[in-house]
Amino acid sequence: MFDAIDSRIVGLGLALGLGFLVGLEREWSEHKLVGLRSFALIGLAGGLAALLGEIWGGWVVAAGTIAITAIVISRLLQPSRPAEERMEYGATTLLAAVTVYLIGAACVSGYQAHAVVMGGAVTLLLHWKQPLHGLVDQIGRDEFNAIIRFVLITLVILPVLPNRTFGPYDVINPFQTWLLVVLIVALNLMGYVAFRLLRADSGAVLGGILGGMISSTATTVSFSGMTRRSPELATSAALIILLASAVVYVRVAVELTAVAPGLLVHAAGPMGAFTLVMLAASAVLWPRVRRQKVSLPEQTNPARLTVALTFAAMYMLIIVAVAAGRDYLGDDAIYLIALVSGLTDVDAMTLSVGQFFSNGDMDARVAWRAIFLATLANLLFKIGAACVLGGSALRRYMLTLGSATLLAGVAVFLLWP
Repeated sequence: MFDAIDSRIVGLGLALGLGFLVGLEREWSEHKLVGLRSFALIGLAGGLAALLGEIWGGWVVAAGTIAITAIVISRLLQPSRPAEERMEYGATTLLAAVTVYLIGAACVSGYQAHAVVMGGAVTLLLHWKQPLHGLVDQIGRDEFNAIIRFVLITLVILPVLPNRTFGPYDVINPFQTWLLVVLIVALNLMGYVAFRLLRADSGAVLGGILGGMISSTATTVSFSGMTRRSPELATSAALIILLASAVVYVRVAVELTAVAPGLLVHAAGPMGAFTLVMLAASAVLWPRVRRQKVSLPEQTNPARLTVALTFAAMYMLIIVAVAAGRDYLGDDAIYLIALVSGLTDVDAMTLSVGQFFSNGDMDARVAWRAIFLATLANLLFKIGAACVLGGSALRRYMLTLGSATLLAGVAVFLLWP
């Protein structure tokens, strides 16, 4: 039945509906310049212009854009409307009206899915005015600098890199390597921005989550040193270290989703089980510190070019080492490389192994075990760092609860089928 309906009729109805949706949101505006019916008609006008453009040419849509712009500007210039109101609400209303008109045109031109997405996006942008302005007010110079450096890493450097392999074993691809750098910096930047927005005194749980999002190793070092100066923070520090280490597996899951989703299917079981073990260990400590506030230590900008270059170098070194190790010693060499590289960084090992798996050069059982071993090596390093840098109370937590957790991880590594 519905197949018999002309797609252009459906497009016109969709154009009218999306205009109605945006207009409905505008009805809640304190200073309504263009309302529900007007926006619905603007969307429909865009659809009709695209329909007539099929006969008379694309100039019809262009002429309609000019007409809509003129109509909205004429309403803004009414003498009865205060000048400050024109300045504050005029540009947004004009842009929204023109966008709805073009969305309506897209509905009839075969881009209906795109139009629906854009219609929803316009509605949300208009509705979230206060939250978005509040977010901008909370972002300081440091956060803005981090975002700008991320733009440099992503939009300036990435496009100019060659997308081909070369070097030892023909496994180094500059474009793909930097694309993975963008992924890691994006994950770190999300944690950094969250930290900057929530950097006031917070609970240990939030401290552990934010620390794991940015760098679980740096978090361990920072909080271990704090326990020497403030021994009463030992329990909170232990909880934060365990939670930050558990968040590592969330990062691993995100990275595998990006480079090797097929491997995630195999890794989800053992890594998910061990994450539950770490959360259970954290739950033992939480009742003792649930009302205690901790000051999150200052974090450095993760979007610095030196950080990106360091990760890129580490990734290329590991991917060449894995290729060479397999060539000379077989798959067992991967475990040694994972054990060594995982002491300070898990991301590079995860992405390099994920790439080998995606290319069909590594078995899933070997791949997930290599990544998991790298995370256990990283946990061992953090336990050792906490024992050396922290106070005696933190040392006791790490040698008991931390070691028990690590042994559980070793058991998962050895016994998981």
